[in-house]
Amino acid sequence: MSIWRTSWLIVPVLGAAAIFQVVVGPRLAVYGVRPDLILLLVIARSLLAGRHDAVLWGFVGGLWMDILSGGPMGASSLALMAAALLTGVGHSAIFRRNLFVPSIAAVLGSAAFSLVYLAILTIVGYRFPPGLLLTELITPVVLYNGTLMFLATPLLNRFPE
Repeated sequence: MSIWRTSWLIVPVLGAAAIFQVVVGPRLAVYGVRPDLILLLVIARSLLAGRHDAVLWGFVGGLWMDILSGGPMGASSLALMAAALLTGVGHSAIFRRNLFVPSIAAVLGSAAFSLVYLAILTIVGYRFPPGLLLTELITPVVLYNGTLMFLATPLLNRFPE
């Protein structure tokens, strides 16, 4: 099974990506919105390898995110796994033939991640103003991640499945 052959690599790769996101991410901010590198890697993995492999990436990447952010442990993992399941639909044939599938997957995956993560935070006691949350956080992040994925699509098309 290919999931077990490559699984040992995901811990250092996603760990390095998480550290890059924490250290360099703020410098890549546009109007205060930062890219979510771990989410984009999980979405790219779901498009290249399918949802089963990407769910494992989401779990590991989420643990790294939670360790470095101080958020509730497991919240990012659950949200990333939900995004991987959703975006895995675009795997293989659809992805390779359409330039816009990765961007659409990034938009849908970013929205799913944000909504699941915020739902978990609400369950554990955090409170947010819903209108402000949608206009100031979710929509800009979704658009930024979609744009970055569109720019990364030629690179993604070079990777084997």
